[in-house]
Amino acid sequence: MVEAVLDVVGNTSPGVMLGNVELSCKRQLSWFDFDTESNEESICIVGGAPSLDESFPQLKARYQNGARIWSMNGTYDWLIERGIVPDGHVMLDARPENVRFLQHPRKETQFYIASQCDPCIFDALDGFNVDLVHVQTEGVYEYLESEKDRPVHLMGGFTTVGMLAMILAKLKGYRRIYLFGMDSSYSDDKHHVYKQESNDGENVITATIHERKFKAAPWMCQQVKDFQNLAREFAQEDVVIEVCGPGLLHAMAKAMTFPLTQRI
Repeated sequence: MVEAVLDVVGNTSPGVMLGNVELSCKRQLSWFDFDTESNEESICIVGGAPSLDESFPQLKARYQNGARIWSMNGTYDWLIERGIVPDGHVMLDARPENVRFLQHPRKETQFYIASQCDPCIFDALDGFNVDLVHVQTEGVYEYLESEKDRPVHLMGGFTTVGMLAMILAKLKGYRRIYLFGMDSSYSDDKHHVYKQESNDGENVITATIHERKFKAAPWMCQQVKDFQNLAREFAQEDVVIEVCGPGLLHAMAKAMTFPLTQRI
């Protein structure tokens, strides 16, 4: 992929996010912790990229065969509308408008919510199963360094919720991870399989892998760079990743030279 200076800027100020962390830590919630044993079940992590329509039959087949399903952001309701209640749901973005992704929460779902998320997210999930996930952002380490009673694991090395979900899945012991709807690129000028106005009008650049060109937002390109680093680490721990569906992320997975499974 052609190297470029990526204009990836956080959408919420560090001060607001740290304030959210302080508020969420005061709630009576479980804090995310590792599982020490490997999980023999496979897990499908589902993003909202355009290819999800095309790959949904494969996702549903894996679901019917016992695979665990984790959604992110708007894919939660999208999957429920199609007969799949996610086992897990991951959120990272601190903007309050993302409460729109939680219109129909279900008791069967374990919600993995970043502590930097807006209080309205936690209000919407009051009474549901929530694990608080801490992310390595400005000021969080200093705020949590004196915590003695609850597990403190700071997640870092990524910029998107998709990469966070991969990390959490690995830490929960999963050793076979399928990525659906994580194209990291546009398709026919669409950035998501459903309407998501917050991405309308975003800057779009061209990324090239082995002479194939993809239209992508800077955050999508950064996600591919994050994926390269994480996938190498996962491979060293015998975690297999399969990228299901076309797009920039799949092309990068295919181009990587270490043992990594990808759907062609």
